[in-house]
Amino acid sequence: MTRWHRLIAALSVVTLLCGAPTLSAQTRPVIKKPIAASPAASSISSPHGTDLREPCASCHTANSWKPAQIAPTFRHAERTFPLSGAHERATCTSCHKQLDFKQTPTTCATCHTDPHKGEFGATCVRCHNTRSFVDRGTAVRTHQGTRFPLRGAHAIATCESCHGPSRPGQPQFQARGTTCASCHLATYQATKSPNHEAAGFPKECTSCHSITTWTSATFDHATTRFPLTGGHKAVTCQGCHSDGVYRGKPMACVSCHQAKFDATTTPHHGPAKFGTACASCHTTQQWRGAPFNHNTTRFPLTGKHTPAACLACHSDRVYAGKPSTCVACHQKEFDGTRTPAHAAAGFPTTCESCHTTTAWPGARFDHATTRFPLTGGHGAVSCQGCHGDGVYRGKPTTCVSCHQAKFNATTTPNHRTAGIPTTCEGCHSVNAWLPGTFDHANTRFPLTGGHRAASCLACHSDGLYRGKPTTCVSCHQAKFDATTNPHHAPAQFGAACESCHTTQQWQGASYDHNKTRFPLLGRHISATCLACHNDRVYAGKPSICASCHQREYDGAKLPDHRASGFPNTCESCHSVNAWTPATFDHNATRFPLAGGHRAVSCQGCHADNVFRGKPTDCASCHQTKFNSTTRPDHRASGFPNTCESCHSVNAWTPATFDHNATRFPLAGGHRAVSCQGCHADNVFRGKPTTCVSCHQAKFDASSRPNHRASAFPTTCESCHSVNAWTPASFNHSTTRFPLTGAHIAQTCLACHNDGVYRGKPTVCSACHTTDYNTTTNPNHRTAMFPTTCESCHTTTRWLGATFNHDPWFPIYSGKHRQKWTSCTQCHTNNANYKEFTCLSCHEHRQSEMDSKHRGRSGYRYESIACYSCHPRGSA
Repeated sequence: MTRWHRLIAALSVVTLLCGAPTLSAQTRPVIKKPIAASPAASSISSPHGTDLREPCASCHTANSWKPAQIAPTFRHAERTFPLSGAHERATCTSCHKQLDFKQTPTTCATCHTDPHKGEFGATCVRCHNTRSFVDRGTAVRTHQGTRFPLRGAHAIATCESCHGPSRPGQPQFQARGTTCASCHLATYQATKSPNHEAAGFPKECTSCHSITTWTSATFDHATTRFPLTGGHKAVTCQGCHSDGVYRGKPMACVSCHQAKFDATTTPHHGPAKFGTACASCHTTQQWRGAPFNHNTTRFPLTGKHTPAACLACHSDRVYAGKPSTCVACHQKEFDGTRTPAHAAAGFPTTCESCHTTTAWPGARFDHATTRFPLTGGHGAVSCQGCHGDGVYRGKPTTCVSCHQAKFNATTTPNHRTAGIPTTCEGCHSVNAWLPGTFDHANTRFPLTGGHRAASCLACHSDGLYRGKPTTCVSCHQAKFDATTNPHHAPAQFGAACESCHTTQQWQGASYDHNKTRFPLLGRHISATCLACHNDRVYAGKPSICASCHQREYDGAKLPDHRASGFPNTCESCHSVNAWTPATFDHNATRFPLAGGHRAVSCQGCHADNVFRGKPTDCASCHQTKFNSTTRPDHRASGFPNTCESCHSVNAWTPATFDHNATRFPLAGGHRAVSCQGCHADNVFRGKPTTCVSCHQAKFDASSRPNHRASAFPTTCESCHSVNAWTPASFNHSTTRFPLTGAHIAQTCLACHNDGVYRGKPTVCSACHTTDYNTTTNPNHRTAMFPTTCESCHTTTRWLGATFNHDPWFPIYSGKHRQKWTSCTQCHTNNANYKEFTCLSCHEHRQSEMDSKHRGRSGYRYESIACYSCHPRGSA
């Protein structure tokens, strides 16, 4: 480059940066030929990076390059890092350590040392703002979205009071416990009145303490199995729990009041064998003045028994098992009675049959309790009148046993010739033999109306009493044939005269239309017969409304019955009283009216004159309300337009959603959670229903046992209930190893102290190998017993095992039953129970056995040969 070229380039830079004046004609050099411009003459490389688009004059002046003065019009990277709050007052170099601004990071951690050591990540704006790094309001609001919202005294506590350092200089925020005990364990342990730790109180402090203050704790005894009543309410905690026992405290009265029970002498409770169920006589108000309700025993007190002193009956100090029969106390009165002589007459000793608890004399025998109650004239007869023969038990009770003579002497009518039975009570009363009356009502033809005044001979002049016809026409056929208004025979009236006529008289008959298939009601009752039967048709007359009222149907216009296709079943709306006003029972349709629908006029829903096939779904009328509802937004949330799921027929609001109708019914603690508590993300349809979808944090934090390390499934409901996360209970019966016997009382760690829960062996020997190895009677290892312990042992206890020998060789049944005393009689080798001998009991000479088995194939005088032929021990 020539000197001229360098000069032109330098002047160009000065012109661009400083706005220097152009050269005058006198100083401008004369260039004879064009010279190509240097690249440096067209652009300048900024030290702040290529992304800075601001002119230099926004910060620098022509007088001095430094210090830079930021112009009011300068906008600090509005799209990348706008300045606000304290950032507006910061110097450029406090953030821009290098001239190349592009290299400056925009994260908070670039300038601000993270006191949390990355515990919360790099998103500082969740708790901090640019106005102030320590803004309690922002931090508290953020805390409300965590799994431990601040309430009560927690809302005013300092952060450090709960988030103390887990290591020097670093507060702990993540994985912080949310239970009361995680912060207040020291207070729990230091509390001595009562001593929480010694008493085994749960560490869920909220059962007694509030989040407002630790002191003034209240315990609701009504939530226990022993609610306080009466005098118990005023007793201090120490009054009952001075022994420091709170959990499993006995609830029986005698557990506290044994001394009072033992000291009571009127009566003396102990010797009297009174039960210790103090509540049967005493109340929680006070011990003294207890009344004993004898009516709760099997001998309630009545009459003179009521004022009797206890010792009058219990002078022998016998209370329990005291006889309650009358004769137990009144045998002397029974034996001394002579009118009549109770013992001689064989009277039972059930004194209460005649005597009362009021007094022994003046007893009355209630003959009504026998099979012959006394009525009428019998009531005035003395006992001797019937029992003069001294017979009381088994006395005949038929009338004829006393009144046979009167029966034989009666001639009007002659009882004997007419074949009248000897059941005298059919006509005669207990008041007197005469006059005798025959109650025709006891026959199959009771007398009514005019029949009552008829003499017996009017109907029985033929002397026929038994088997007499009872139909009306058997006597009144002539009257039936002679009746012409209407003419009974042509009208096909039946011969059942009683359907219209009464026994009072033949004329003035009334026909009971209600016994036909068309009972008369309303205006029909007052209509004359000819108003409907002017065609003389009685049998088979149509009974539908339209057969008479077609004209009224055709003329109805409000609404137009024909145009609307109404059926001609007039009775659906009209009554038998009048055609108008008509009422339509909407409840008989597929859309019964309820709630607010009842007050809506017909036109309110049927203004389009559509009555048949009208839609019955809510949305057909209430789509506008569905679309305009925003809390929550029904359309955006994809709610179905089955409005009745939440809204009632009484009003659109307030609406209630029955969560129990979904695939996730609410129960326990879920009931108190607000809708937003679970649906803050506005997801209502397809919301996960698994426990872990909400309670993953609790699952991860559980350490007794450690759910994650133990690979527990996330089906939380297996152990936890919807009422609370703790206490949890695991139903071992749902596993492949249900707990029985002594296993039930074992703690989890007794079997799972190795931290293994999944795939744990279920064979007995997995836990009881030591028991197997140390057993010597018999020695399991030496005898090579199998490790299927359950063959002989139960889960109740290891000792007292029983082995069922019978499936292999019957010794508990059959011929060998009770023929042995110990296993060693047959199994002489303790080291091998597969070996056995038959010859120790069957000590016959070989020659004798050989003789008995002569001709038997395979016979040998050996135990194994015996077993091969006699596997069940029989011949």
